Amino acid sequence: MKQIVLILSFIILISCQENEPFTLLTGKIKGTDAKEIELEGVNFSKKISIENNGTFTDTLDLPYDGMYYLLLSDEKSYYIYLEKGFNLEFETNADDFINAMKYSGNGQDENNYLIQKNKVIESKLGIQSNFDSIIKIYSVDEKTFIKKIENLKKSILEKLESSTIKNQKFVTNEKKEIDILCLKYYEQYSPYHGYAIENREFKASDDFPKAGDDFDMNDEEIFKHSYAYRGLISGIFQRIMYATQTEDKTPFDKGMEKLKTIKSEIIRSELTKNMLYELNLSAQDINKIYKGIMANSIDSTFNEELTQKYKILKKIVKGSPSPSFNYENINGGKTSLESLKGKFVYIDVWATWCGPCIAEIPALKEVEKEYHGKNIEFVSISIDDKKDIEKWKKMVADKELKGVQLFADNDWKSDFVKNYAIDGIPRFILIDTEGKIINADAPRPSDVKLKELLKENGF
Repeated sequence: MKQIVLILSFIILISCQENEPFTLLTGKIKGTDAKEIELEGVNFSKKISIENNGTFTDTLDLPYDGMYYLLLSDEKSYYIYLEKGFNLEFETNADDFINAMKYSGNGQDENNYLIQKNKVIESKLGIQSNFDSIIKIYSVDEKTFIKKIENLKKSILEKLESSTIKNQKFVTNEKKEIDILCLKYYEQYSPYHGYAIENREFKASDDFPKAGDDFDMNDEEIFKHSYAYRGLISGIFQRIMYATQTEDKTPFDKGMEKLKTIKSEIIRSELTKNMLYELNLSAQDINKIYKGIMANSIDSTFNEELTQKYKILKKIVKGSPSPSFNYENINGGKTSLESLKGKFVYIDVWATWCGPCIAEIPALKEVEKEYHGKNIEFVSISIDDKKDIEKWKKMVADKELKGVQLFADNDWKSDFVKNYAIDGIPRFILIDTEGKIINADAPRPSDVKLKELLKENGF
């Protein structure tokens, strides 16, 4: 009897191993002192320890075959294609993380192609992580831009066709991804070109290539394979939410309507994340929004973050004591919220890299000038990275910024930022003379409603 049980257990074990094979990922990174590298995917994240000699290895239980992201740091990261059962090795160096990558083992052809694909893109369009490089590409006229993208598509296809990839599933999906990548560039043309020519109202001509609101957002196979597809449908989803404002439907309502048409649970869950910003203090019913998002998300990590934000929002309603701060003042020393007690405080949370923040500066200056000498302090808190503190100081000087200029101690992770659940900037906050919240999501300086709010409070 025991022998039969053992045999059955062995058969079950072999069956599980055959149906759900593991993936072995091994690597070596020269010139790094990092202690770990992170592998990220859809509803998946795994931190892998790096030995002192730069090597690492891990056995992965992947949720799907497709594209993942390897992150050594924010500046050193790139796509990696993985399938269940792969035994993949790679080596690179920290100084040239992407271009120095060399793969071997199962999946080497697919991933070595991805490196070559990146080189083609950079040769045609410049380094994609460099904003100035990107804007330069989008500054050209429509016909020139279309020609550039057509040439890019041709070059990438040539690289794919000349590769030694025998994985037909990868090749089929990659051909779709190339089309989608080009479509994504076309979708980005209007806003980026408008920025380049300093005309935010610019719209491409009617016959310019674009994806309509009826674009197929249910292709789960290509969703797993293509980051371009994930980005494209996310952009379309946001457009559906925000492009046309109506009195009877909020962006959240329109987002929920669109989600009902998405059959794929994994895609629906990812698109739901675009509604996170709708969970804010200006919303009529944060309970409805919280429950709606939670009902469509299967990402446990995201759900935890959403729940944390929801709990914070319920704490920072009007009349509640404001979370405090004590940050470096550009004039020396530190300034805390407590030191400003007895005055109203209008806080601007911003950063030097934030375009909309910079756009508010002229209006903020006008408001400061108008209320100068009155019982209100204007405080600007920069959440720039610590390495950019000199850049912050220079902008304060160049823009002749007034008021109290502070530098947060840990950018987005600063306590004040987290305690106000700030996930987008600029963010404005109005606090009364007792340190209590008047409005945790106050009108911007350019909004006429700000003066109405100040008038309500005796100004």
